[in-house]
Amino acid sequence: MRTACWFTSFALLTIACCQAQIKSKPCIAFDGGGPETIDSMAREPLSTAVTLSGDFEFSSSSRTGCWTVNVLSLVVRSGSGVQVGYAVSYTVTDPSGFEVNHYLMCGQEDIFDGAMRKAAADAVKNIRFVQSLGSLQPPSTSITPTPTKTKSKSQ
Repeated sequence: MRTACWFTSFALLTIACCQAQIKSKPCIAFDGGGPETIDSMAREPLSTAVTLSGDFEFSSSSRTGCWTVNVLSLVVRSGSGVQVGYAVSYTVTDPSGFEVNHYLMCGQEDIFDGAMRKAAADAVKNIRFVQSLGSLQPPSTSITPTPTKTKSKSQ
């Protein structure tokens, strides 16, 4: 009897561990394309936006299997060389590298917060869409004959 209890406990624990591994959180990674000082202005707001719900993991660099937000940000200067703001462009790519969103914003230093919130929202929207497709059941391919009523010739 004791052996059966231990075996049942072990089996339940194994099943719980396996389900936890299967149901891991999707991750969103940051991939910067500008100078480190400008990239850091984008990385922190993206990290905050991604981890806010607790449903996603954030990686501060590209990682296999993650959705990636590729950010290119540049300083915008006037003709006289005075800094007037930033241009922030990002693309969201799925884990296979397929681009699913692109966006461009220009503004002052606070532009990074809005742009990275938008990037995180785009990534989350696409992840949830793909997850919903995975939960759909494919249509049944078996054909079931429908019984037909036959009219008798006798009246």
